[in-house]
Amino acid sequence: MTGVVVDGVTKAFGATPVLHGVSLTAPVGTLTAVLGRSGCGKTTLLRIVAGFDRPDTGTVVVQGRPVAGPGRVLPPERRGIGYLTQEGSLFPHLTVAANVLFGLPWRERRRGDARVAALLETVDLEPSLARRHPHELSGGQQQRVALARALAPEPAVVLLDEPFSSLDAGLRADTQRAVVKALAAAGATALLVTHDRAEALGLADQVAVMRDGVIAQVDAPGTIYRDPVDPHVGTLVGDAVLLDGRHDGAGAVSCALGVLAARPGRAGIPVAAGPVRVLVRPEQIGVGTAGGGVRARVRSRDFRGPDATVELDLEAPGALGAEVVTARLPGDAAVAPGDDVPVTVRGAVTVYAV
Repeated sequence: MTGVVVDGVTKAFGATPVLHGVSLTAPVGTLTAVLGRSGCGKTTLLRIVAGFDRPDTGTVVVQGRPVAGPGRVLPPERRGIGYLTQEGSLFPHLTVAANVLFGLPWRERRRGDARVAALLETVDLEPSLARRHPHELSGGQQQRVALARALAPEPAVVLLDEPFSSLDAGLRADTQRAVVKALAAAGATALLVTHDRAEALGLADQVAVMRDGVIAQVDAPGTIYRDPVDPHVGTLVGDAVLLDGRHDGAGAVSCALGVLAARPGRAGIPVAAGPVRVLVRPEQIGVGTAGGGVRARVRSRDFRGPDATVELDLEAPGALGAEVVTARLPGDAAVAPGDDVPVTVRGAVTVYAV
């Protein structure tokens, strides 16, 4: 049984189309991140799964049960779904315990102390916080309380709409770990909407990249980073250097970074000889003090602690022209603006026919 299946969903608001035949499957007990820029339709998709909006066409199935489609729309409260928003939306006048128990039937609230303590421990909060009010908690603690409230009815599916975006970096990392741990402990299927690629790649079992109301690619995080279906997906899921090049039809590509090994096309299909677009990750680009590779001059160096971002002016005469590329080097790399250095590329690069 699959956790959530969205099939051919379309949605327009007035004359403005938002979703164009979206299909997505989230396996039971997994976390799927829907990654995309603002306005791509990802929150609308989440609201349709939750039941807050109706699809114009297409179907939604939750835990094997149709909840939206031709002739059938199940209201949100009957879908067995938990929903966590960016703000958490806790009731400020209620204690943590009352917030957590708010959505439960009265008879279940009567055994509330033990239930609240168990739920707070699930989201890595001390049970002693149960008597506090939301304003007495940090932002990360408030989000964990909101998750505990969403998990209290034991939903099969939990939807998370940018739940970490308002937190600072330290709180965000701790809260992310606690949320993922709690979802796994509950065995829930989760859909996480985010515009943060590090969040999507770091937390999810699979990533669905969304653009202009369609799903462009769904894959495991490592696959979607190493083998994006097109340059747009490649630049959305990570920093990328894009160059014009020419494929020789036998596994090599020539570009401003030299002659490089090219990955086969998707599903192992070879790329035909001819002009291509080349995608190189900045961490693949190495800078040395001697040896082979193309020559470059260091334009700038941005130190970031464990690593440094270095802009390079490539000396690439001829038809390919000069290029400026960005490399990600170890923070202690001994390069400075104005240095002339050899540049090499580690591993195979991704190419796209043009």
